[in-house]
Amino acid sequence: MSGLWGLGLAGCVALVGYRLRLLTLGGALSALAVGASVFGIGGWAASAPMLAFFFSGSLLPRLLGRPHKTERRTALQVLANGLAPTLCCWSAWALPEHALACWWGYAAGLATAAADTWATEFGTRFGKGARHILTGSPVPKGESGGVSFVGTLGGGAGALAIALLSAPLMHNRAAAIVTVAALGVAGMLLDSLLGATLQARYACPVCQAIGEQRQCCNTRAQPHRGVHWMDNNTVNLLSVCWGALSGIAFYLLEALLHTNGD
Repeated sequence: MSGLWGLGLAGCVALVGYRLRLLTLGGALSALAVGASVFGIGGWAASAPMLAFFFSGSLLPRLLGRPHKTERRTALQVLANGLAPTLCCWSAWALPEHALACWWGYAAGLATAAADTWATEFGTRFGKGARHILTGSPVPKGESGGVSFVGTLGGGAGALAIALLSAPLMHNRAAAIVTVAALGVAGMLLDSLLGATLQARYACPVCQAIGEQRQCCNTRAQPHRGVHWMDNNTVNLLSVCWGALSGIAFYLLEALLHTNGD
């Protein structure tokens, strides 16, 4: 797929996302930049998993019967999930001798993003008894740092779906598909771990509630715990970057073991 066709496809996707109220204006412009890079450089092989992630993540609340929970993705949300895969695409173009490693990173980063998104949606809709990932204490559905059996299964399904769609990028190797899916699940768990430990929480001075929002009861909430600059977007960005780097590292490790074995 040429750069012009890639830009055209990305523009169509961004426009559809904006018209369906899946993206804000800033989110649509960010999606255009991400999509033009992915579609233009990676062609259809890279486009399929990216499109699957975007539309599944945006439409799952509606498909699962939670239309009131559908949110328009902002520029920060788009970049939190799409920046690392986009950088992998540009690296594959700039370093053709290492392109396969970069595509492993692309697939693993996207699998992490999909796993986290699917886990949240399936866990919130069907999960029972969400637990804190470290203490095991009950937490509300959808709470950062909370995990459930159904949510974990949903996240695994999301990671596997992306890994299967990314197979052409990795020469359709079964071992690569399994590795990428596993790294996606690991990245999802890292996301929960960061959400439970470092993500900022704020206390409302009016109702005394503790949550992730800086505004509550029409007033500014006070820092309660966690790193003040680490919000959900930052956690997503870090976990997706970890997934991408892990994908590259696992490819290089496999190549090294294969070389030594010969």
